[in-house]
Amino acid sequence: MNRREFLKVAGVTTAVTGTALATKQKKSFALEIGKEQDDYPYEVTEDCKGFSAKDIMFMRGFWDNDPYDDEYIKKTYKLQTPVETAVTFAGLHHGFIQKKVHDPNKKGFRFMDNALSLGAWSVDNNFATNSEFGVGNALVQTHPINPMTGEKMKDTPVFVPGLYSWDNSKVDNMLAMGKPQEKFKDAKDAAKHVKKAAKFLGADLVGIAPYNERTKRWTYTEWPTPSVRPEPYTMPDGLKMFMPFDPFKAGKGEFKTFGVSTVKADFKGVAGFEPKSIIVLAFEQDYDAFKATPTPISDAAAAKEYSRMAEASCKIAEFLRHMGYKAIPCGNDTSISVPLAIEAGLGESSRMGMIVTQKYGPRVRLAKIYTDLEIQPDKPITFGVKEFCNVCMKCADACPGRAICHEPARVIKEGMEFDTGKVTKSTMTGVEKWFVNGERCLSFWSYNEAACGTCVSVCPYNKIDEWHHDLSKLMTLTPFKPLLRSLDEMFGYGGPIEPDVRLESKYLTDAVDDFWGKL
Repeated sequence: MNRREFLKVAGVTTAVTGTALATKQKKSFALEIGKEQDDYPYEVTEDCKGFSAKDIMFMRGFWDNDPYDDEYIKKTYKLQTPVETAVTFAGLHHGFIQKKVHDPNKKGFRFMDNALSLGAWSVDNNFATNSEFGVGNALVQTHPINPMTGEKMKDTPVFVPGLYSWDNSKVDNMLAMGKPQEKFKDAKDAAKHVKKAAKFLGADLVGIAPYNERTKRWTYTEWPTPSVRPEPYTMPDGLKMFMPFDPFKAGKGEFKTFGVSTVKADFKGVAGFEPKSIIVLAFEQDYDAFKATPTPISDAAAAKEYSRMAEASCKIAEFLRHMGYKAIPCGNDTSISVPLAIEAGLGESSRMGMIVTQKYGPRVRLAKIYTDLEIQPDKPITFGVKEFCNVCMKCADACPGRAICHEPARVIKEGMEFDTGKVTKSTMTGVEKWFVNGERCLSFWSYNEAACGTCVSVCPYNKIDEWHHDLSKLMTLTPFKPLLRSLDEMFGYGGPIEPDVRLESKYLTDAVDDFWGKL
């Protein structure tokens, strides 16, 4: 920050924030910084009947061939069904479909930038396959090595447990052999030690939610089976792989999938125990990489955290198991992450559908671990995000997929229609929130040939820990919070709002250069 920018930020932000603080009583301001709530802070009606993981937008890509009821998607992205959208994105990601929209020499979309993304995904792809799509207890496909020759057995793929394994047999064995459980003084003592261990083992934020009648509603009503009904294909190198879609047809613009098998959600029946607590974990995504959205560099930031959250969740689950408690580590699977993060006191919901934390804003990924250890729960907190999101709308204006609505938060019902289209089967109804059209969001990802995080990047809550950013965060707690978007744009945070302008902007090119330059 140069001297002129320093004076601008210090003068304007301090003056506005100072004026706001002078007009508020100390007590009311202190409460607003992070007020605990006894109940879930958004309305949930009797119409909330739960949500099946089969209807997650990515999961629909394995079975839903019904044409979109949205002319915008059909005309803008030339995509006709959820299967076409999801298989196109998966095919691009794994190299079965050649990229052709962006110039391979364009900064942010070069082979090097794509390689960074694939490298960041590698732990998740190789050891936690399909959790990001909503598959719990996911199995990892591998090929045995012939011990006599050292060669890979190409015709004999096997499936083994991954990092999100639900296998708690070691706990049963340990207890049967006489090893005692670790005993804590009380649930508060358990919370102290579990949170310390979770952060030590890789999480950036940790909260605890109870597993009770209120939080059960966030558990998916149906769980996809770990193998997702794949079919075998022989790849060009002779390696036989099981795939949920035909990779060769995908390369020709044809889309053949094999459906999804599901089981009714049942922790006792599937995992062998009834949970008592839910440990919710948040992982910070790289600030500089997200400035380069919607390129593979920002996708790499998300991918790195998907890999890190799989590793950390596995370690924390093993920590619990070695103390004699059962654990179920989960990524995007098993239950809906954002409301559980709200229940665990990590932040508030937002217009873009992401959790907004006080420390990192929306720039986090979430994982959770169910356990039979009794842990003192945290309470939901509010710090003004709902009120701010109702007036800001920066993410909605910047969304290149036109997926984030401009209307206020409300209880979502079947049949509703917004400026971003109709409520789809990928939307949980009966809950107060802002409507986000998942069909449009993922369709843009497929069209763009890279995942998008523009909403996260432009959000005024997306700030790192620097003093002038702390002033911006402080301002969100004052009556002047509606001015924050204007100040954000005045100082150039988040880059261009118009999607077409952003993709061709100097801001994006500079963000790519800055990312690679910061070694």
